[in-house]
Amino acid sequence: MTAGRRSALVVANDAYDDQRLSRLRAPATDAEQLASVLRNAEIGGFEVEVSLNEPEHVVRRKVSSFFDDRGPDDLLLLHLSCHGVKDEDGRLYFATPDTEIDHLDATSLPADYVNRQMTKSRSRRIVLFLDCCYSGAFARGMMNRGDERMDIMERFDGRGRIVLTASSAMEYSFEGDQLAGQGKPSVFTSALVEGLATGEADRDRDGFVSVDELYDFAFDRVRTVTPSQTPGKWVFDVQGDFHIARSNRPPEPVDLLADLRGAISSPFTNVRLGAVEELAALLDDAGSARAAAARMALDDLAEHDTQRVVRGSADRARTPAEASPQPSPAVPEQPTVVPPPPETPAPAAEAAVAREPEHSPQPVAAAEPQPPAWVPAAASISAVGLLAAIPLPMLAEAPASWDSFAVVTPFEAALATLALLLAAARLRRQQLATADAAGLFIVVGVLMGAAGIGLVKFSLEDIGAIGVVLSLLVLCSGVGAVVAGRACSSVSPRDHDLGPVEPVWVVSAMAGAGLATLALFIPYDGFSSYWTEVEEGASAEFIFEPVAVIGCLALGMLSLSSRRQFATAVLISAGALTAVHYVGVVIAAWVAIGEEGEVRSAGWVGIAGGLLVAFAAWQIQQSLTRGGPRSGTPDPNTST
Repeated sequence: MTAGRRSALVVANDAYDDQRLSRLRAPATDAEQLASVLRNAEIGGFEVEVSLNEPEHVVRRKVSSFFDDRGPDDLLLLHLSCHGVKDEDGRLYFATPDTEIDHLDATSLPADYVNRQMTKSRSRRIVLFLDCCYSGAFARGMMNRGDERMDIMERFDGRGRIVLTASSAMEYSFEGDQLAGQGKPSVFTSALVEGLATGEADRDRDGFVSVDELYDFAFDRVRTVTPSQTPGKWVFDVQGDFHIARSNRPPEPVDLLADLRGAISSPFTNVRLGAVEELAALLDDAGSARAAAARMALDDLAEHDTQRVVRGSADRARTPAEASPQPSPAVPEQPTVVPPPPETPAPAAEAAVAREPEHSPQPVAAAEPQPPAWVPAAASISAVGLLAAIPLPMLAEAPASWDSFAVVTPFEAALATLALLLAAARLRRQQLATADAAGLFIVVGVLMGAAGIGLVKFSLEDIGAIGVVLSLLVLCSGVGAVVAGRACSSVSPRDHDLGPVEPVWVVSAMAGAGLATLALFIPYDGFSSYWTEVEEGASAEFIFEPVAVIGCLALGMLSLSSRRQFATAVLISAGALTAVHYVGVVIAAWVAIGEEGEVRSAGWVGIAGGLLVAFAAWQIQQSLTRGGPRSGTPDPNTST
């Protein structure tokens, strides 16, 4: 954890002199438990001060002293558990035992005061926990009809701070001179304590509990107990993440092949063949744990992969160590024979022996014309450029940062980058058909180019100049991928008589394309769909990539009869990226909107459509690989 003092102030009030503020059941116990786990040297390691049922002037001074005389690297945690009260002008106050509803400004702790102390502090690592019941205070005999939200963005905006709240809306309202509503004991603070004390909040098993991990854990616990309550999180100009505590859970075992897992489990045969080659290279480091893991992965591929070419390649890759010593006994006997230098057949025989082990994998595209040498390099450069989309959400302020997931998610950009790099490497080694490369490059280029246009618009409105520059880099990278794909398409041969495609897969691909189209016109959150936003002139950047998807799917469907290998590559690539893109749409609708909206069906329909297209196209591609009885072509995975 980062160096610096770690200090916590836990303020809890559960008893009030004003009878209109009901007694709370949870704060005192929760405060002691939270202080205990934060103070524990093996977990939080905080210097903790507890203020329990102290008057307003004491709490005010403690808050001021808590934020005073701090360094930039000090981690400060303020926890408030009490009634939260709004006055008739919408100002928020935190109630103390001596708070009078009729004199809130003079007898309670204003939220504005807390924010001023946080702003004056030199610390840029501040965490605020608000476990409060929110109420509206109005004149006697009147009912609260004001805003039911806390306006955290307005009340606690600043630098280097994170605010977690038990709920994003009020749980109480005043009717007459009594506090009415369904008050419930707090589960928020107890969830925080549980996550820290047990270490279960350490979601990534790295040995530390970050604020994000603690919030995710508390969110799940609170929603399980009280589904109507939604904890909130706001992040203000934070660099990196804050580690609240150490975890006492054992760390997750290291995956020695984490960088290859995606390629090993890829639905693309050629990608898995590339993974076999990388695994085979790891076997050279005899005795290492990574080599042992690589051998186990090769064993699994050799025995369980769905494609014979992959099984054979993995089997050959794992056996050279046992097979290579076999020719060595014959080597000493060869010098006894002196062949005539000009006519000797020995070099040819040796060449045959040298070629024989190189079956893993053999070039699958060597017999067809190859694209210019610059094409793999251009695809690789474009792949690196797509990485510029990954940091964009971190440059936008919440909740706009989550909105960027509906334009293009970081993991979608990472998937596109990985696909381009692997395809470029295999194309360079002539182990990828030019038709497959053309389909992949064009789809990734078109979709990422459209996403780049959307990111430019998004950056102009929500990020600024840095975001625009990165977005333009994504756009240019997409154009570069399209250029590389066009070069591959120009040299790839036309398909010969392949026979008809099984109707069930054509219908399935068309149904998936229909679902992807339908997703444009149905709501993805509680307010609007892509099409309604375009009609209203708002958030049109969200529709750029989904519309480009429709164009790619149409290109693939129209090419099935004439260029089936190219068409299936287009459909598989477009379907996979579509499914991943709509996962981002679901995340954006879920996180950025909050309680005002909800995740509607467009995201799920888009995911289903993309997966259906990719699966149907994969089945069609497998019929090409296997070679059907009416295809008129031999099985390319067999050799004589």
